[in-house]
Amino acid sequence: MFSRSAFLPELRALLSVAAPLAAANLAQMALGVTNTVMIGHLGGAQLAAAGLGGGFYFTMLTICQGMLSAVAPLAAHAIGAGDRRVAGRIALSGVALTALLSPPLVLGLTQLESLLHLLGYDPALAGQVGAFLRAIAWGAPASLGFAVARSFLAATGHARAVMLVLVLSIPTNAALNWALIFGHFGLPAWGVVGAGRAIAIDQWLIFGLIAAHTTLARNLAAYRAAPAGAAAALRDIRDILVLGWPIGGILGLEIGVFVTTNVVMGLLGTDALGAHQIVSNCSGLTFMVPLGIGQAATVRVAIRLGAGEPAAARRAWFLALALGIAFMSGAAILLWSAPRAMIAIYLDIADPDNRGMAAIAMQLIAVAALFQVFDGVQTIAAGALRGYKDTAAPLVLAAIGYWAIGFAGGLLFAFPLHQGAVGLWRGLALGLGAVALLLTLRLAERARYAGTAAA
Repeated sequence: MFSRSAFLPELRALLSVAAPLAAANLAQMALGVTNTVMIGHLGGAQLAAAGLGGGFYFTMLTICQGMLSAVAPLAAHAIGAGDRRVAGRIALSGVALTALLSPPLVLGLTQLESLLHLLGYDPALAGQVGAFLRAIAWGAPASLGFAVARSFLAATGHARAVMLVLVLSIPTNAALNWALIFGHFGLPAWGVVGAGRAIAIDQWLIFGLIAAHTTLARNLAAYRAAPAGAAAALRDIRDILVLGWPIGGILGLEIGVFVTTNVVMGLLGTDALGAHQIVSNCSGLTFMVPLGIGQAATVRVAIRLGAGEPAAARRAWFLALALGIAFMSGAAILLWSAPRAMIAIYLDIADPDNRGMAAIAMQLIAVAALFQVFDGVQTIAAGALRGYKDTAAPLVLAAIGYWAIGFAGGLLFAFPLHQGAVGLWRGLALGLGAVALLLTLRLAERARYAGTAAA
């Protein structure tokens, strides 16, 4: 498994997919930062409305995108088996599923304001959140279509196009926000609604560019197939749903535990909540790289298994884990050795009014440094398991790790043991460690089973 002749080609193949996907993930995070900075100039109330609305939007969107990401392992298995047209057909079926998912998603987003009123939210805040959601919701179909294209291009080894489109969209997104939020180029100043419209328009531009590339690029011609018959399309959609709904479920569980921790953190005071937001952003930034490695592991494992090479599949995920551990070890050292510099990016630590928040953030960033490797391992192991078409069992393991161990442990540390904000984060670290261990053990088991079956 570790011979140099096999190691180097697989490493190059893995990096050719992982590097552009990691860069694409960072570009998407940059888009979110741009939106936050621009909306922040409107004032705290508007920022709160967009933040709450954006949380609803991106949570629901991410769960649906996770479901559609099953296109990647299914297409990669077909490519490994030498059937590129089947891979193209699976992508087309993914687009058809997007058309089915989009109407209920858009409808749900546009009706969330009613839920906020029922929950007793301030009517003005609920109204602003609702207006933002009604504006941004129309970008959801484009985001789902982009998720399908992204998965297909990753499977075919053309992830660089995804990266380039997202990087190019950063200035476009900023320009749209500038024009629609503040009223430039003769347009009305729509404020927070303009931010929603800007994001929606940018998502359609991103999807249009990636769809044009996928349709017209000559090096993808071998994957283009005539539209599948109804029976084949329904079979593909069923396969995507069966494999994909647990992926969306895992993402929902992970997002949910951080969102719920955010709510509980608010009970501990403004300083604790602000510190939590700062350190969450820092750890979210480092997480984008192993996330890209995990997405690449899905593809490389699936291609090798499709080709009937279980030993090569094992080598692919082992290399992915090694890369992730190496990167996240470096990230941990950075967070541990320069916490004040990291916090100072977000907060004026010289201001006496910020001392309490900065002190809590220093404690939280030390915990974040400790769980960096766990966080990287769990997302890469989950990605590799998707290559084995194993998603249902990882969903159960994630539920146990994130909630029964992580969140419950955090509540125990924070309140009965009186550790406060640090206790909640120690619970998150414990949960991530548990998920990393459980998924790695599951991955080793699946690899042994695949090797035995092939023999």
